[in-house]
This record gives sequence, structure tokens and C-alpha cells, in this order.
Amino acid sequence: MRKSWMGVFLALWMLGLAWGAGAEVRMTASPLTAAVGGIVDVTVEAGEGATSVTYTLKNGNDVVFAGKEDLHFVVSFRPRQEGIYTLEAEVHYAEGVDDLASVQVSVVGAAEETQGPDIIYSQKDGWWKDKAYSKSELDNAGCAIFTLSHALQRMGWTGEDIAPENLAETYRKCYTKNGTANARLVYNASQVYGYTTNNNLLKDKTTLREGLKNGDLYSFGIVIGHIALMAGVDESAGKVHIVDSAPSATFERIKKGKIYYLQDGEYIEAQDPGEIPGSRYYFETQFYGGLEYYLDLDYCARRGGRLIRPTWVYYQGAEGKIGATMVTLSSGESEITVNKKNQVVPTRELSWGDNGTPRLAVVNQKKAIRLLNAAGKRIATIPSCSVIPVLREEEGQAYVMYNGQRGYVNNEDVELLDPLAGEIAYGVISVKGNTSGRATVKLRYGPSEKERVVDNWKTGTKVTLIRKENDFWQVEAKGLRLWVQENYVTVE
Repeated sequence: MRKSWMGVFLALWMLGLAWGAGAEVRMTASPLTAAVGGIVDVTVEAGEGATSVTYTLKNGNDVVFAGKEDLHFVVSFRPRQEGIYTLEAEVHYAEGVDDLASVQVSVVGAAEETQGPDIIYSQKDGWWKDKAYSKSELDNAGCAIFTLSHALQRMGWTGEDIAPENLAETYRKCYTKNGTANARLVYNASQVYGYTTNNNLLKDKTTLREGLKNGDLYSFGIVIGHIALMAGVDESAGKVHIVDSAPSATFERIKKGKIYYLQDGEYIEAQDPGEIPGSRYYFETQFYGGLEYYLDLDYCARRGGRLIRPTWVYYQGAEGKIGATMVTLSSGESEITVNKKNQVVPTRELSWGDNGTPRLAVVNQKKAIRLLNAAGKRIATIPSCSVIPVLREEEGQAYVMYNGQRGYVNNEDVELLDPLAGEIAYGVISVKGNTSGRATVKLRYGPSEKERVVDNWKTGTKVTLIRKENDFWQVEAKGLRLWVQENYVTVE
């Protein structure tokens, strides 16, 4: 009789435990009406002693995801079809008693495609499982593709072409059995989108810091087998802003590096992606979605980056402000490439980056001058009388572009200019009125036959006429501003 009462007591105790735990379980989803491709956030509020949860996702009677045991009670998913979705959560307790909760989400229509300079794609959110990338899928092998899309959008590109699935199709030949050939991908895309890159993996800390400070981006192997984007720098703290489509891979593989997030102006080390504000955990893949965070500049320099330098030339066309590539620069009219087509436009209608009316400079020294980096080290020389764009003016210096390189020149070495306004006058280099043939004409530093000869131009060379002095024309062509005797110019 005593054993019988003990059995009844034990059964009632177990039933009460199960009922009590079940009463405490609550599952919520937001939104309850979602769109295909939209994000649904789910929270499971479990009773005391809950240790893990197993999720099962159904669309009608079809099982979309048969769950695995998970430690996360705040999760997300992206529905890939319309329908009535039921998400079930089986909550496990330390006492060995399980509870079940569920929530329904109605999925209709398609989520609006989002793009922009702050977009962060999540490679491991489940949406990209069936999106092809050559012989693989973006879910498995697309980190370099997502990084390229992040970079293009931060340079102002929009449209279907720069969406990850379309980039994956366009550059499918960059895929290899070991992943993406990232150098080839970055170079091939530069031929279409007009940004500057090179074949070198840049590891110099000063070069990276200066580039990031001035708007350069870098696609880099953040850890073995994974690509992310360097998108900015905090010089004072020595921290690089990172955009990462699959941060779980970085946290798992990083060696000799620390990951930080910024909170109230302070950099805080993160041990797990879930500590970073804005993180989402996707139960279908059991990975975190894309995140922004920070790494030490020293770590990024050791890994090295592939340059993605945004175009610095913009043209205000009928469709608005669009990026262009400079072919030839003049203070009158410049030749640019827009949407793969060359055209000649008044230079005053261009802008350098976000600036308004562009500024120019001409080297006013008789010898070549030095182009300097931020540390004052020479990185190139600029020939005498060269016409160059001024990206910004600083105290005692101008920050300029020359031959694909950016750097500083001292103000005393250049004369700052504005583009020519009004109607622009042109001429042609000629000998006795003849504008054809193989004859060459001397172009000088100043308006005198005693001045040094800087270059020789063939007859037929078209020039922009700047001003006349002492029977000499000051002219521009071939990126130079020089003087030529007026009898060698036929005015158009």
C-alpha cells in the first residue's frame, strides 16, 4: 500500500511539473503577417530550468525544417514561399520534462528588395541555400560575392546587377573548388564598375589607414576561407570598420585577433556574435546573420586587403549624379567614360566625390614635384605644368589625384584653378597653317623663347586656348598647361 501511494504521488508530481513548465512557455513572432524573403523574429519565453529548444518549421503540412537541438531562445527565419507557416518549439528542461509551444505566421507577397550604402547581407540566413554560384551555392561559397556587393553599394551603385545572386551569375567563372579567386573577381568587376584596384595584396599599415581614411574599401581574407570588407577606420583608436556577411565563421576561425563593437563611444571586445548590437541568429542554419563590427588595424594589415577605390569623378547627367572614369582632364572640357561610353563634357559639370564645383591645380615649378603620403614620404613625382584634380584643400597642402594615386602636394608647388566658365576656345597646333603631317612644335614653360622646352607636340594636336601673352598662347592638352608661339596655333 505504501509503494502504491508513493507511485501515485510521483505521477502527480511529474504531471504538475509538466503542467507548470508548460504554463510558463510563451512563443511570439513578429511580424505575424510577413512577406516572402522578409525576416520573422521569434522569441521563446520558457520556464526556469530550460536548457535548450528544438525548432520545427512547417508550411501547411510540408516540413520546411526538421529541427536540431539549439541553445538559442531568440531566433529568426526568412520564409521562401507563400503560405501559413507554423513554427513549433520543443523546450527541454534540466529535469528532463519537455514543453511544446507554437506560433503561426501568414506569408503573402514578396519583400521589397533593399539596397543602399548601409545594407548588410546575411549569407547564412537560409535564403541563399538555393541561389546558385557556379557549382555551389551562395550559402556555402558566396562570401566574396557578398563582399563585392557590399562594396559596390557603398560606392553608390544600385540596381539588379549588383544584387548577390546576379553578381554570382555574372562572375561564376571566378569560382574555384577552393572558393572564389578573389583577386580575379575584384579585378574583373573593376572593368565594369570603374573603381581602381591592383593585383597587390596591400599589407602596409600606413597605406591601409590612409586609404580607408580617404574612402578606399578593401576586400580581404578576414580568416582562412572567408572574405569580408574593410569599410572605414577610426585612426585615433586604430580600429577598422568591418562588414561581414557570415560573422560566425570569423568568430570560429580568428587567431591572434580581437573583435569589438562600439557602445557609448567605447570599444568592447565581443566573444560571440550575439553580443554585438543588431545581431540575429537563424535557427535553420544555426548561424548568425551579417554584422558590422571592428578589428584592430594591425590584424587587418597582417591579413592584407585588395583595393577597391571608388571613382572620384561624378557627372550630373539626365538620370542624376552618376560615377564616371576620367580619360583626359582639362580645365575646359574633359573626356570621361559613363556607362561604358566615352563622352566629352565641360569640366565644370563634373564633381570630385561629394564636392560641388571641381577644383584643379597646375604644377607651377620648372621641375617635377613630389606627391606625398600622409607621413610625408614620396610616392610619385608629378611633371612640371601638369593639370591635376584637387580632391580637397588643407592647410599648406592640397590632396590630389595623379596617375591613379592620391596624395598631398605643397601649396607653393601648384597654382589652384577653377574650371573654365563660359564658351571655351580651341585651336590646333600647326606649322605655316598646316595641321597635318609629322612636324612637331616646341611647348615651353613660359611665354618666351628663352623659357625651357617642356614637350613637343605634333601638328594636328587639338588644344584648349587659355590666354595670350607676348605673342604666345597658353594652351592645354595631354594633361599639361604650356605656352606656344601664336604662329604655331590655328584658332578654330
